[in-house]
Amino acid sequence: MMDILLDASGDLCISESGDLKLEDSVAQKIRIRLLWFEGEWRWDTEEGIPWFGLAVKNPDTDHFESLIRERIFEVEEVTEVKEVSVTYDRKTRDAVIRYTALTDFEKIREEVRIRCLITE
Repeated sequence: MMDILLDASGDLCISESGDLKLEDSVAQKIRIRLLWFEGEWRWDTEEGIPWFGLAVKNPDTDHFESLIRERIFEVEEVTEVKEVSVTYDRKTRDAVIRYTALTDFEKIREEVRIRCLITE
């Protein structure tokens, strides 16, 4: 299924002629799932990842890696999730997710950054 292509910052990709770019991007589908905060979608507040729970004194990164693995595997085209790691920086309150996922046609190795988990 074709989707509107987004760039790394989440903005629409526009061609030189001014048209939206369309592509079937499994990596983009995964990125959208990982950037989705729990409670963010008003029609199903249980969807998403509870990122605010990572911003505690001693976060359970194993739990978050497990959640991320599940969310990636929920993408229809993904056949296997090979690697998942979450690194959390307490000082900046940013998280970096690194993962490797397989489809029938490609190996996707990506890094997703979650910014500003909590504001004061």
